[in-house]
Amino acid sequence: MNVIIIAAVAVAIVAVLLMMNRSRPKSSEDDMAEYSKSKEDKKEFSKPSLKKGFQEEASVKCMVANATCSRLKYMDFKGDIYDVKYDGKNVDIERETEKDDTLKDYKIEKAYMQGGFSLIEGNETAERINNFNQNMKHIRIFDKDDNEYKSITFKQGINDFVDIKTLDELCDFLKKELPQGGIVLDKLVKIGFGKRNLWTTFCYDYGDGRSKVIKKDDTLKFEDLFERWE
Repeated sequence: MNVIIIAAVAVAIVAVLLMMNRSRPKSSEDDMAEYSKSKEDKKEFSKPSLKKGFQEEASVKCMVANATCSRLKYMDFKGDIYDVKYDGKNVDIERETEKDDTLKDYKIEKAYMQGGFSLIEGNETAERINNFNQNMKHIRIFDKDDNEYKSITFKQGINDFVDIKTLDELCDFLKKELPQGGIVLDKLVKIGFGKRNLWTTFCYDYGDGRSKVIKKDDTLKFEDLFERWE
């Protein structure tokens, strides 16, 4: 009799566990297990979603990639790699269709469940970053209210600028929060478009008494900061 009771209890426990397993929400461990069983067919797995904050990271790095002639890659938590592009409004993530063996040489920044981004330097990246450093220090914006030229850092409310050496340092600088709100990138997307909707003049100050006008009655865009103006 006792054996029958024990067997019945065991069956009941197993039934409860099976019901709990079916009703519980799917976890990342489930995804990984399912992924391991069906490596041949990955089409059923959706592209990684961009959550709040995560999309800002993508936007910053996309703009940096475009301005520095570098490439931006995304790796999801399964190890799949995607090309990332940015049109100024939307982040577009596309699955790579061709094998790229060079990717194994680059570090992919990983974030739990969301994956991470990796900027890959191009042949012109170092030169473009150097241009950015020089322009941030030497370009002057004509302030129509005060009738004088002012530095980008002063005019845009950006303090403590130091030379940038790497893509990571550039991204960190652009994501830096400002006391008046927003981040540094917000102040550099479009420079010279004032409250009265009047464009202004920009000059390059060599620091030795010489200067030259580089733009007149115009604005300075983010990508312009990576051009050589000296």
